[in-house]
Amino acid sequence: MEIDLYRLFVNSPALVIFMAIGFGYLLGNVRIYGFQVGATGGVLISALGFGYLGFEHSPLLETIGFTLFIYSVGLQAGPSFFSVLMDDGRRYILLAIVVVSTGFLTAKGLTYLFHVDNGFAAGLFAGSLTSTPTLVGAQNAVQTSLMQMPEGLSKELITQHISIGYALTYIFGVAGLMALVKLMPAVLKIDLAEEANRIAKQRGYDNYRPLQSSTTLPIIRAYRIEDERLVGQSLDELSKAGRMDRALYKIKRGNQLIDPYGDFELQLGDKLALLASPAQHAAIHKESYKLSEVLDDDLLGHVIDAEEIVITTDVLAGKRISEVERFITIEHRCFISGLSRSHIELPLHANTLLQKGDVLRVTGERSFLEKLAGQIGPLETKVQETDLVTFAFGISAGLVLGQLQLKIGNFELGLGSAGGLLIAGILISFFRSRHPTFGRVPPAARYVIMELGLMLFMVNIGLKAGAGIVDALMSVGSSVILIGIFVTLIPVIVGYTFGFYVLKLNPALLLGSLTGAMTSTPALGVVQKAVNSSVPALGYAGTYTFANVLSMMAGMLMVVL
Repeated sequence: MEIDLYRLFVNSPALVIFMAIGFGYLLGNVRIYGFQVGATGGVLISALGFGYLGFEHSPLLETIGFTLFIYSVGLQAGPSFFSVLMDDGRRYILLAIVVVSTGFLTAKGLTYLFHVDNGFAAGLFAGSLTSTPTLVGAQNAVQTSLMQMPEGLSKELITQHISIGYALTYIFGVAGLMALVKLMPAVLKIDLAEEANRIAKQRGYDNYRPLQSSTTLPIIRAYRIEDERLVGQSLDELSKAGRMDRALYKIKRGNQLIDPYGDFELQLGDKLALLASPAQHAAIHKESYKLSEVLDDDLLGHVIDAEEIVITTDVLAGKRISEVERFITIEHRCFISGLSRSHIELPLHANTLLQKGDVLRVTGERSFLEKLAGQIGPLETKVQETDLVTFAFGISAGLVLGQLQLKIGNFELGLGSAGGLLIAGILISFFRSRHPTFGRVPPAARYVIMELGLMLFMVNIGLKAGAGIVDALMSVGSSVILIGIFVTLIPVIVGYTFGFYVLKLNPALLLGSLTGAMTSTPALGVVQKAVNSSVPALGYAGTYTFANVLSMMAGMLMVVL
């Protein structure tokens, strides 16, 4: 039995696409001197190889991938996008505008000087900023005829140039930015760790410790009161003294189990179930109270769960953790164990400001967790089914919105499919933050949809670019790569200067903000490792969402102007 592998691949475009994705993920996981190109870069390189061998892309799968990815970006961005617009994020918005605008002007100016067409310009702009939404916006502007075709160039050729420009500059966009944020503190003679400590102390973050370790996660212990100093004290009095009330979970008097409440007075012989970290249990003992540890099934038999709750109501949104701690720990007997925004882990400090769309990890008994979730937002594990009706009509509305055009003289202005899908996703996600039962998309489902959409789009970009990659390298390759280097470096330098001297941002926060404006999570990891703190993630989350939206629009303008 003979199998012609080449013919097998030629006859099955789907096989080519998924093999390229599989090899791309393997390639993306390869680490060389601590550097990884990641899944996106790996799939792009893999697809370039398949494209060079003559395998063709699938326009239908590319369109589906593009649609799913951009709409999912909007779904992810919705709540935090409006929070950044309305809250104390104006400095981050300005920084994102400066970085993206500088990258746009640098790319536009240098490509004009080097006589590089708009296709290569848009591609290298997207690759240098490692921004897939920029690439999507540029491709869509060409396909929807927002761009006037230069003489002698076709849609297919311009689209291929976009793909090649992206492929030629993406790797340096990732590696160059990581190297730059690592070198900048040394060149500028800044002690980044000291700056992170300084801003932490200024904002009350200096006592932060990650709460995900085994030494800080809460555990239940039961004690019997044998100290007369506690007799007659109410929980309100203990709260004012800053003592054990925050850990008090259940009280047992005789055979009666009692839920703690403010004016309840303790008696000799009462048994207390305390849910607290090992350090907090030790601190309670240091109060020199006579408490003997007991084994009691009624007090110790509670099942403690950890859940992720999406903040969708005004109960927590717009408030600092210190302002809601009593509400969560005393009124609902739950403990905060983590916080993330736009899939980025944020420092869990008393002064961290909560926003709608934030995911709060909370530990507590199931009944208390569900009661808490009923007031602040849905439990992520409860959202298991995707509202495909809203999902499908949301995409449809985005595509229709993208087709609308405003005609001014001979010039037609429109959002294109990318802009329409992004706005539709943002609006639906925002409305869901107000009405949690609307437009349900579980995080796991959203991740798969977004990741699959991105990879379907990216693999087709690589397949299209692969056929002309060698010719492009021979003709304009060196110019595109050189311009790409400047487009990666100059926005960071200008952004840092603007952020430091005009916005007066702390260097640690500023570098985190710059990685967000450049939409580079690997670069954020470099900054966090340098300061041994998650404080820079606050800046990253502030610029990332808005930069995604802005860079997509900039990608469209790059090919139109």
